[in-house]
Amino acid sequence: MVKSFAPLATSAALLVAAATAASVPDGTWPTSTGSVQFSEAHVVQAGEVFDGKMQTYERSDVTCQGQTESSASTAVFMLEPGATLKNVIIGKNQMEGVHCDKHDCTIENVWWDDVCEDALSVKGGTASSVTTVTGGGARSADDKVIQHNGFGTVKIDGFYGEDISKLYRSCGTCGDKQRKVSVSNVYVVNPGNAVVTVNKNWNDEATLSNVWVKSSGDKVKICRWSQGNANGEPSILGDGPSPPLCQYSESDVHINGDVSQATGNSTSSSSTSNETPSSSTGSSSTATQDGFDHLVTGVGVCRADASQPESSETQQQQAEEATQQTQQSSASASSKKSDENDDAKNEEQTVPPSGSTSSAESATPSGSSTSTDSATKSSSTGSATDTSSNDSTTQSSTAGSSTQSSSAGSATNTSSKDSTTQSSAAGSATQSSTTGSTTTGSDTQSSTAGSTTQSSAAGSATQTSTNSSTNSSTSTGSVPDGTWPTSTGSVKFTAPHVIKAGEVFDGKMQTFDRSDITCTGGEGQKDTAVFLVEAGGTLKNAIIGKNQKEGVHCDDHDCTIENVWWDDVCEDALSVKGGTASSVTTVTNCGARSASDKVVQHNGYGTVSIDGFYAEEFGKLYRSCGDIPRTVTVKNVYAVNPLVSVVTVNKNYGDKATLSNIRIKTSNGNSDVKVCQWSQGGSTPSNLGDGPSGTLCQYSESDVQINQ
Repeated sequence: MVKSFAPLATSAALLVAAATAASVPDGTWPTSTGSVQFSEAHVVQAGEVFDGKMQTYERSDVTCQGQTESSASTAVFMLEPGATLKNVIIGKNQMEGVHCDKHDCTIENVWWDDVCEDALSVKGGTASSVTTVTGGGARSADDKVIQHNGFGTVKIDGFYGEDISKLYRSCGTCGDKQRKVSVSNVYVVNPGNAVVTVNKNWNDEATLSNVWVKSSGDKVKICRWSQGNANGEPSILGDGPSPPLCQYSESDVHINGDVSQATGNSTSSSSTSNETPSSSTGSSSTATQDGFDHLVTGVGVCRADASQPESSETQQQQAEEATQQTQQSSASASSKKSDENDDAKNEEQTVPPSGSTSSAESATPSGSSTSTDSATKSSSTGSATDTSSNDSTTQSSTAGSSTQSSSAGSATNTSSKDSTTQSSAAGSATQSSTTGSTTTGSDTQSSTAGSTTQSSAAGSATQTSTNSSTNSSTSTGSVPDGTWPTSTGSVKFTAPHVIKAGEVFDGKMQTFDRSDITCTGGEGQKDTAVFLVEAGGTLKNAIIGKNQKEGVHCDDHDCTIENVWWDDVCEDALSVKGGTASSVTTVTNCGARSASDKVVQHNGYGTVSIDGFYAEEFGKLYRSCGDIPRTVTVKNVYAVNPLVSVVTVNKNYGDKATLSNIRIKTSNGNSDVKVCQWSQGGSTPSNLGDGPSGTLCQYSESDVQINQ
């Protein structure tokens, strides 16, 4: 029987129409710009915009176990209300993908490469909560792509699904809660079950428009409706248009049509009251209890399958999620319920508005010194917004309307991490949140307008990218006490991370090294480094692991290195090159150990300022190299067992070294330590002497304390 479609009368509820900018995707999958693995779920805080720069994010400690029930602890990202996740590819090593456990999240241009249990879980919230999913896509989903357990509305616009069971499922076992979904401008290839499944008895409402489906099968279910069952499995009642349960018309669905002819100027509507909304754009069918199969011709054929059990619909997450993330906590311990049950007492609590912010404090290691100079490095105010810096090259998104951004050049794999979780960026930092000001030591950069900020777990420091910088010249760096910082996590890069001019990269005291390089001795190049810092770039709060050769490169000088620790120096820890006579690179409150040769190698022009450095078992803390005059200032240093000297400079090239407040400890109690050594520069430099010597080595006896 062929059904005719008639317009549905508009309800009395007030509707707010919102034109979306998303276009129907063409089925092209984005190219990953790099890979980042987390050892635990990354928390994107309220008000934060996390821009992943189209890198692939997954877990280092989790693999997909199919449809085995799991919890938020196996996710890659956990979003707080008001958080935004954008330009990210979710890899296969995870189970729960992305969690939005208190609703009101923004998901933009996020792609799930191989869905495990669910791609996105939306929980909590209130009847007015809205989570938006714009652009992006998912493939290889045995069951649901988007699981909606909470209250409120999920809006899906411009999404691509391939070889999936269901694009959206309103939880059929979570209890009597009304849920709403709007789906527009989507392209779904081979949906195994339905595009959308909702619960009739719990008054769900689904609005669909501009839905494009490609299927190798004979029949396609667009909107399916079930009898929700909080005490068991839901049963399927039917499918097809059935306002207000499934609101769409025949013209809203295109099956096996030419998607290149799709238009993306859709309008989605949402009700501002709890009353039943009117039909979606275009006409809707009259109310019916019957289900529909859409033939490949697009003609609806009536079918009766009432009370048919729904396959793959199981109760999820029956045990409480024992997560450590603060967003998981409920109002009180006694009110905690399983996530799948979505206890109303938890769901209807007040949630922070999407523009709310959280403070971000600098993460410094226990016992390490921090600079407190008055020159404020950067701050952002108000609610977090995504402000992308200008990359020389951008990569357009291949599906959806969102732009994918990545840097061009020799190294594009960029990553930033927080103390309990990790984030990543390739190219300039465009991750944005709110933050307090951050101060630096001597010769620091002071950022100005145009900053973008990334912050992650509560209490952790922020990452800020700025557009301009200036130099100040004072420091209050203190002598370190020899305490080594504790790593908060591990991140491995497959290529050097580029920190662009004006960007502040905050590593949140995680350990960064390479997955493709080990220290083998001998000369390395910048492509064996962990970080490449451009002139005006800042690297802070990072531990450099042993799997690398060149550590950190500052190849155009004028870099800021703050609270960076080299755990096992290979060839060099920091290489400073290029620049001009007025260039200044600052190294403040850092540390390095196990360096058979140099810690800081200065090949360029200008000045290197080292303040508040801890060095242990090293050849030389600083070495001047080349036939041009260089200047170094070294103060507030604690050096344990220097093998050669603290500083070595070239007399014949007019180098200048100034040292003050140098503390040295030798394990054998020997006080015969070379503090400032001077050489005859050349292809085979020769040592001429050591000790104070005019402008070459400027310090006094009182500036150095040995074994005190």
